[in-house]
Amino acid sequence: MIVVQLLGGLGNQMFQYACGRALALRTGKQLFLDVGCYSVYSGRRYELDVLNIQANIINLEEDKEIGQRLGIPGIPVYSERHYNFDHNVFVLRDSVFLQGGFWQTEKYFQDFASVIREELSPKLPSLSAESLNIARDIKKQLSIAIHVRRTDYAIYDKLGFLPMGYYENVRRYLETVFPAARYYVFSDDVAWCKREFTVFPNAYVVERKGEVGCHEDLWLMSQCQHNVIANSTYSWWGAWLNDNSQKLVIAPDRWFAGEHLDTQDLLPDKWIKIPVQNSFTE
Repeated sequence: MIVVQLLGGLGNQMFQYACGRALALRTGKQLFLDVGCYSVYSGRRYELDVLNIQANIINLEEDKEIGQRLGIPGIPVYSERHYNFDHNVFVLRDSVFLQGGFWQTEKYFQDFASVIREELSPKLPSLSAESLNIARDIKKQLSIAIHVRRTDYAIYDKLGFLPMGYYENVRRYLETVFPAARYYVFSDDVAWCKREFTVFPNAYVVERKGEVGCHEDLWLMSQCQHNVIANSTYSWWGAWLNDNSQKLVIAPDRWFAGEHLDTQDLLPDKWIKIPVQNSFTE
């Protein structure tokens, strides 16, 4: 069996699932996702239930017996050794518990990319009528999704806010490539975006009338023809799940503000890196 410990928010959970699922497909073994950390730590929750994943969900914090029945204590634990791609994960063939890792590179699942794209798509009943209407509008024109991550990054010093200067550099680049594009701005700080993105021509800040799941905006980002991402695994997936073979994806050339981690494997080679000038925070 392949057991993967889930940690963090939706974007992180998707990376952990994709790594584990590809490993399960490679080895012909069953995949189990341990959601136990969400019973212990507040502020995050398990979110993959609205997607078409193929895995068994277990909670090793609340149900110790299930671990014993499955023989999980007897299988080896493999932890993430560093931030960039670990070749040793790719060649694992026996049962293993992937614990304490984020596995943030497509290299762990690129050989099963089409399967991962299908399984990380939302179940149709989970999409609101509002999202479906926005998607129809997106498909009518040359659309570019822009993601801005702000509010929760205030407590994660190592990440940091991307400055508006990054998005202005993006605008100058895109105006030369797609002068007639319609920009769809997705963010956890709508008020800030409404104020700052007035400099973008033809921009629409997506503002919800009611509560929707995080997966809905992520799905809408993937429906646009092109993507501009933040230093966020959430918008990384919005761009990666975009199945437009001609898509242009723009990403910041720096991912972390407070740590110098090796991010050489995080962004796919075809994605365009735009400089983050000066400080991350504003």
